[in-house]
Amino acid sequence: MVGKWKGGGTGDPGAGQGAFSFLPELNGQILVRRSFNQLASGPRHEDVMIVYLDDKTPRAIYFDSEGHTIKYNVSFPAKKSAVFESNDGPGYRLSYALEGGNLNGKFEVGGKTYLTWTTVKE
Repeated sequence: MVGKWKGGGTGDPGAGQGAFSFLPELNGQILVRRSFNQLASGPRHEDVMIVYLDDKTPRAIYFDSEGHTIKYNVSFPAKKSAVFESNDGPGYRLSYALEGGNLNGKFEVGGKTYLTWTTVKE
C-alpha cells in the first residue's frame, strides 16, 4: 500500500476521481494517508489518516474536510490487504486489497457499501 495511487470510483455520492498516498513519516514511526477525491457533481473531499502502533496494536485516526474524525482498529486479514474498523458511530469499515497492480478499496457504513474504488500506482 505504501506509495502514491490514483484512480476512480462509484457509490452513494456518485462517481468521482481522486488520488491518495500512504507514506511513512517520523522516521517510519507512522504511516500517513493523504487523500482527495472530486465527485462529478459535488465538492472536493480531502482527508488525512495516521496509522500508528498503540502498544504494538495497529490503530489509525482519520480526519476529513467535512469535519469527521474516525478512530480505527487495524487488521491484516490477508497478506496483501488491510481493514480499518471503527468501534463507534454507525460502524465504519475501510478495506484495501492489492490485486495485481491495482489497490482496490471499499468504504462501508453500518454494514452497507458506501464507496468502492480502483487505483493504480503513480
